[in-house]
Amino acid sequence: MPLKLTENAIRAHLNSALEDVIAYNVTDSTNTRAREFLKEGKKPPFLLVSSAQTAGRGRRGNTFFSPENGFYYTLVIRPDDLDTAIQKMTVAAAVASCEAISETAGIECDIKWVNDLYLDGRKVAGILCEAPRIHSNEVTAIIIGIGINIDIQDFPDELQDKAGSLNRPDLDRSRLAAVLTDRLLAWTSRLDDPQLIREYRRRSFLIKRPVSFMHEGREIRGIVKDINEEGNLIVQADRTYVLSSGEVSLASWE
Repeated sequence: MPLKLTENAIRAHLNSALEDVIAYNVTDSTNTRAREFLKEGKKPPFLLVSSAQTAGRGRRGNTFFSPENGFYYTLVIRPDDLDTAIQKMTVAAAVASCEAISETAGIECDIKWVNDLYLDGRKVAGILCEAPRIHSNEVTAIIIGIGINIDIQDFPDELQDKAGSLNRPDLDRSRLAAVLTDRLLAWTSRLDDPQLIREYRRRSFLIKRPVSFMHEGREIRGIVKDINEEGNLIVQADRTYVLSSGEVSLASWE
């Protein structure tokens, strides 16, 4: 049986000085809960984790499949330099997630730009970073949401060929939450460290591979040349494209 997420167990594994930890068996969405806490005046940093979600959210308003036997995590922080943090936070979250999974599960994941982790060609984790404007026009905190499929065997038909799982039913999820938090806090305290992009680039499985993406209403196919220091994807096609956001897919030349 999987070890349950508990607040005391997470704190016991933490090396960071983070006391504000909330663990659920199930909630609607840890990111949604985080927004509500911020509206109520809760001060960062704080951590929310759950073993299941009933209304998980992905990028661009998409739903995020989040049944039992997953790991749903939100860390809320207030970095000193919010402008830099917003730009680099997904990069930091992806690298920290790979490191935490490696340390606790012994599995090496790849990063699919910009916000997914892949294992054996299937998505096993997604990242949703948000910079909400709660009480004013200013961003006062960053919400870092991470969902990881720990031991999920049955996926909806539309995800059957895309989604995967770590398949680690006995993984200590409280330790995973603690290690992930330690790694995230470490990276988010030095977002300008060149090593962060080097780690992100090293784990990318798109570099030197063909991809397709939509640009101004038409499909573009090209080769990924690199990821620059800002975390943008550099694609060589009919010209050089520098992508700062959006969706790319692996492509063939058929």
